Amino acid sequence: MVTTHGFPAAPPSRFGRSARALILKIALVVGASPAAAGTIGVTMVPPEAFFQLLRDGMQERVKAHPGQSMRFAHAETGNGAKQIEQIKAFIRDKVDALIVLPVEAAATKEITRLAQEADIPLVYVNNGPREDWFAGRVALALPNDLVAGRLQMTMLAQMMNGQGRLAIIRGPASHSASALRTQGVKEVLADFAGITVVEEAPADWDRKQAAALVSRWLANGRKIDAIAANNDEMAMGAADALEAAKIPLGQILIGGVDGTRDGIAAMHRERIHVTVFQDAALEGGRAVDDAVKLIRHEPVQQYDWIPFDLVTDKTLPRYLGMWACGNCADEAPRGERPTDGQ
Repeated sequence: MVTTHGFPAAPPSRFGRSARALILKIALVVGASPAAAGTIGVTMVPPEAFFQLLRDGMQERVKAHPGQSMRFAHAETGNGAKQIEQIKAFIRDKVDALIVLPVEAAATKEITRLAQEADIPLVYVNNGPREDWFAGRVALALPNDLVAGRLQMTMLAQMMNGQGRLAIIRGPASHSASALRTQGVKEVLADFAGITVVEEAPADWDRKQAAALVSRWLANGRKIDAIAANNDEMAMGAADALEAAKIPLGQILIGGVDGTRDGIAAMHRERIHVTVFQDAALEGGRAVDDAVKLIRHEPVQQYDWIPFDLVTDKTLPRYLGMWACGNCADEAPRGERPTDGQ
């Protein structure tokens, strides 16, 4: 028998071999190098207003996932063909996941097909197709825009005492939020027979387009008691038009959606009267988290809903604090603040 320092060596055994194998495995895990670097390809509309906040949220959240980086591509609203080419380029470059804010509703079917065929995780953010279920590694980090429209119109209807003439300013037809927020508004109107829709038109999320639209309505002699805009930028455009027409604050009520810094400031200054907060940072962050989980083949909730929150007089101070906007009312004369939110 072999001895070591006078003591007999332990005979080989299956237990001994198993123990050594386990120790080796633990050593390999402890000494393992970090996961190989990965890339998430993002295609979306240009990062302006709310969409800049959304992009910022993604870029901030990816820092929590070491080894992951992001590449961005942009396409203008309505240019689905360009976005599909961007998806194809990302797939050729073998990105690890795709995050897509669709610029055209008709393009989503092809985008989903391309991702599924390439077996690349796909996360739609902010906007996307509404289907019961998607095969493969597909998730959607979306707000429930029906809720936003309902919250907005419920508050406006209360402020109107259930009576009056309403104008609706929609976003672009390419974005599902436009149709869903408008649908939510009209669902609430079904319970208020005294409120009549007298005008309805799109302004493509844009402040200047909304201002021009409302100016035309006023120039044509249209009598309006309230305006429900699908986002804060268009709500502020409506406020700009009322100011240009020298209509006193509060004579025509204005509602927006998103609760951006400018929207909250405008509500603080009573230029608009209702907004509904959409957390762009949370939305972008959830999209990144879902993409990383799908890369790892971990389960995700396919519809990852982002909550909305009605901003009221009671909650307004909290949002002013969030945006470090306690003195927003004094920053510039009415109508002269720069815009930085949707």
